Amino acid sequence: MNHLISKYLLVFVLLFSGKVVYAEQAVVTPKLEVKGKSETINSAAFNSAIYEEIKKKYHGEKWLTLLWSVDCPPCMKELAIVQSLQQQQRELAIVIINVDTYEESVKQRDKIVTHFNLAAQTNLHFSEGLEDQSRYLIDPHWFGELPRSYFVDETGTFHGKSGLASKQLLEKWLIVAQ
Repeated sequence: MNHLISKYLLVFVLLFSGKVVYAEQAVVTPKLEVKGKSETINSAAFNSAIYEEIKKKYHGEKWLTLLWSVDCPPCMKELAIVQSLQQQQRELAIVIINVDTYEESVKQRDKIVTHFNLAAQTNLHFSEGLEDQSRYLIDPHWFGELPRSYFVDETGTFHGKSGLASKQLLEKWLIVAQ
């Protein structure tokens, strides 16, 4: 019986994996540039192609990835901190990824990004049905706790942190000495 279950589990994993690869290959990678504040938020769906593009873009630099949700109060505090840092320095090396996929969150996501004036940052979002794969792609050891930050150094090494990142930590990481 256990042997039979193992065979079916293996077939399921192989089929599921093939489906995910096919779905990611079928997605046309949108430009990551965001238009002016008066236009709608340009939030692209997170996938492996976009993630690799971002890694290449920031290769050799320090950058930050912030993962957030519309119903996460500490996430709102972190977005407010990023907003204040953005006022100090326009060119922040930061990627903001919303993990919500339900329909109502899309409207809230855009309102929140607009409220915090973060449309100039790279804004991505998880796609419905691909939440687990997206989390795994970012970090196989991350189980979805929020807010979640990844501090990426010049060598491309990711340093993950769960919970609210302090303003001092974000400043130290993001603000270039003038």
